[in-house]
Amino acid sequence: MSILRPETTVLPIDGTLAPEALPSPLPSVPQFQPSLLPESVRQWCMDAAEGLSVPLDFTAVPAIVALAGAVGRTVGVSMKRHESWIELPILWGYVVGRPSSGKSPALNPARRMLERLASEERGGHDAAMRSYEVRALIADANRANTKKALLKALAGGDVCAAEAAAGASLFGEEPPREPRLVVNDVSVEKLGELLNANPRGLIQLRDELAGWLASLDREGREGNREFWLECWGGVGAFTVDRIGRGTIRIEACAMSILGGVQPGKLAEYVRFAIRGGFGDDGLIQRFQIAAYPDLPTNWRYSDRAPDPASEARAWSTFQRLRTLDPEEIGAERADGVDVPLLRFNDEAQQILVDWTAALMNRLRGGEEPEWMESHLSKFRSLVGRLALVLHLADDHKGPILAETLTTAIHWCDYLEGHARRIYAPAKDNGLTAAHFILKKRSKLPETFTARDIQRHGWAGLTERDNIAEGLQRLVDHQHLDESIGHTGGRPSVVYSWRAPA
Repeated sequence: MSILRPETTVLPIDGTLAPEALPSPLPSVPQFQPSLLPESVRQWCMDAAEGLSVPLDFTAVPAIVALAGAVGRTVGVSMKRHESWIELPILWGYVVGRPSSGKSPALNPARRMLERLASEERGGHDAAMRSYEVRALIADANRANTKKALLKALAGGDVCAAEAAAGASLFGEEPPREPRLVVNDVSVEKLGELLNANPRGLIQLRDELAGWLASLDREGREGNREFWLECWGGVGAFTVDRIGRGTIRIEACAMSILGGVQPGKLAEYVRFAIRGGFGDDGLIQRFQIAAYPDLPTNWRYSDRAPDPASEARAWSTFQRLRTLDPEEIGAERADGVDVPLLRFNDEAQQILVDWTAALMNRLRGGEEPEWMESHLSKFRSLVGRLALVLHLADDHKGPILAETLTTAIHWCDYLEGHARRIYAPAKDNGLTAAHFILKKRSKLPETFTARDIQRHGWAGLTERDNIAEGLQRLVDHQHLDESIGHTGGRPSVVYSWRAPA
């Protein structure tokens, strides 16, 4: 017969309550499945992830965004049969990981593909430029002869012949525009010029997106934010007026974005973005292809050559998408739309209708916070964009099939789980901040104040209210004691660690 004993509280030697383990601040996320990737780049992504010892998410997200960037405004997808609802393959994405996670090296395989495309296009431009310069030199040489003919005609009173000679000497040909695909750090004004020269659109690559996002939040940069919000749609024009630079009208703002971000900086930005003000404009919600995976518990050293066949197939895919001919894949023209369109077949269209209705009815139920509702509502556009990229990447022609759309829907399921992890620190009542403070314990004295933490400017620990919530969490879980300290000025709350490090 067993005897039930009451639970006892463990006390350290000094008799105080032992610290309790903090719960994880992050909800679980779905694991990335290789079947989500187009077959044409699947093995290439898997090889790269294995070689870098990173989650497959870290190479898959850059691959899918880069594929979209290679297509650009070449072709779009019609989301409805009768009304005009067009989506273009423009994707904004990032991967989240600590500095040691390998997220930056994991961006490189996709980056190299895009840079190879850009290099090929530059080579063609150089040849076109040389040909243009030859024609310009010939035109200059002809002007001397033309001037003699013009003067002779005027001397004879033949004005018509003079005008004809002058017109023939004009060289009205514009120099070939320099092709661009990738940008890194560029002003809105310069980007406008590049977009007008490259109407298919561009892709911005940033190893660390946090700095770029923070730059848009500075006072006086509201116009830049509006510009980038337009770039996500890819169909609207935008006019930039600047003193000294004049007026630049951008006919089609179309920009994909790809980068990486650290958890602390992301948590800080997300809190700022959803608390109201000009930062709460839906910019962060446009980063739909965002992954925050769990890292492998053990890092494994790997040193093996990539599979040449898989890399060659991936490169061939990028080349094909960059030189895509809309007519060859069965794209059609529609009134009022400047981009050729693909449609869904009948089965896929019905799946799209049913899935969209289920999504919107779920969101209309009012159970999601506003920022999550804003994020998930954009899945209506995302699913079409993803289906188009998947369709083109595997060299399908004609209408988009139900199987391809279903894969895009599975992408949305995967991304929703990661979005919930990304937004979790915004409303966890200081739990994430408490974890950050614990990680910085070795850099804090045994007794300190909230201001001592804020002065360091650590990522995720810069806002006073957030730090206060984190400290309260640590007090509640018996990691800290709090007391009122007097240093000659106003009394302040002083914290001290309960147990030795």
